[in-house]
Amino acid sequence: MNDDIIKRPTRTEGGIQETLFDMPDGWREHWWGMPAYDMGDARPQYKILVNFMTAEDVAEFAKKTGLQLNPRSFSAWFPAQHRMKGEYKWDGPKVDSIYPVCIPSKGRAHCQRTGKVLDELGVSYRFFVEETEYDLYCQHIGESKVVKLPFHDLGQGSIPARNFIWEWAAEREYKRHWVVDDNIEAFGRMHNNRRLKCTSGAIFRAMEDFVDRYQNIPIAGPHHRGFIYDRDPNKKPITWNSRVYSCILIDTSLTKRWRGRYNEDTDLCLRVLKDGECTVLFNALHMAKGVTVGQKRGKPLPGGNTDNVYNTGDHRRAFAESLRDQHPDCVQVVWRYNRWHHSVDYSLFKKNMPIMRSNITPIPIANEYGLELVRTNADEAAAFNEYDFSDVEDEPEYIENTSGLIDNIQPMSEPADGSTTYDQQSFL
Repeated sequence: MNDDIIKRPTRTEGGIQETLFDMPDGWREHWWGMPAYDMGDARPQYKILVNFMTAEDVAEFAKKTGLQLNPRSFSAWFPAQHRMKGEYKWDGPKVDSIYPVCIPSKGRAHCQRTGKVLDELGVSYRFFVEETEYDLYCQHIGESKVVKLPFHDLGQGSIPARNFIWEWAAEREYKRHWVVDDNIEAFGRMHNNRRLKCTSGAIFRAMEDFVDRYQNIPIAGPHHRGFIYDRDPNKKPITWNSRVYSCILIDTSLTKRWRGRYNEDTDLCLRVLKDGECTVLFNALHMAKGVTVGQKRGKPLPGGNTDNVYNTGDHRRAFAESLRDQHPDCVQVVWRYNRWHHSVDYSLFKKNMPIMRSNITPIPIANEYGLELVRTNADEAAAFNEYDFSDVEDEPEYIENTSGLIDNIQPMSEPADGSTTYDQQSFL
């Protein structure tokens, strides 16, 4: 199927880049041999704020313009643009990852999400669970997919499990290993200004192949779809030298280990960056994650770190302060979106440059890894729409100040009255 069918309406004036190798800023020298990536300018050129006194006025305006509006509508396009509702996806070979996928999990034998998603992709995995829950996980998932941890209830969150996984991978001489949260809902691909779900393990293979080209990328992984603004022609397929989280590919030979109690992913990335090495977040290949504590919509999954780590009763101030204490040179504590956050200045690491291995020869062609654009059936479309991969008209799933990123979204703002608002340009 020709992927032009999913393209958004875009503006063509003003020198908008049209193809993979016309794009500026040098990222194309890295994104070769990867799935095609094309981004036009789908941002609005003009915005007009229209106010209504009554719901009847809204209905009258909708009737005259032909727009589907109601008193709860936040924004609209004129002429109306088609909003995809899960009718397309990227499908392809059910291939396994090169490196082992390890999932630390606690209290979610009956409701974990990640294993089900990986089954759909054809990617094998192992759950690493505390000894007291081993039998229960084996019952729900299967003994061959569960590894028993020799401890339980240490009160240190997932840190002991993550370090056990690291040693487990090292003992088996795995060059790299994945550490993936147990509440991943889906994986996706962004292309032609659309984020569509991907149901092939090729997405893991592509990320692994990309990282293996370089000698100094010890940490990498897919970005969260809530942070990927899919109307921006300047959105690159990768973001260098930032925090990688929730689905992390780690160089097993690193001498560092997980530490602390909070923000362990950000802490590990910062330590790697301070050593002059690089991290990479994939925007073209990304994930959707289940609701976490502190989000406005939905309820988090039971189990995990909800009770013994996240519920601190201090609006997560301890979270933010712990990272500032570890990295006072680049972290500040700020109050935003009705709770405390850490604000990380990643601009300090702009000079960290990826070093390609000497035996790698760039080949300036795309590699689809067998991915094809296909129509979904009715049940799939309903499920895909639930995770809303097709349009960025939602709020971000997590909030972190990412000042100084080489590729960044627009910041959000908090008004003086203390209410929380979001920069519409970032997420429409």
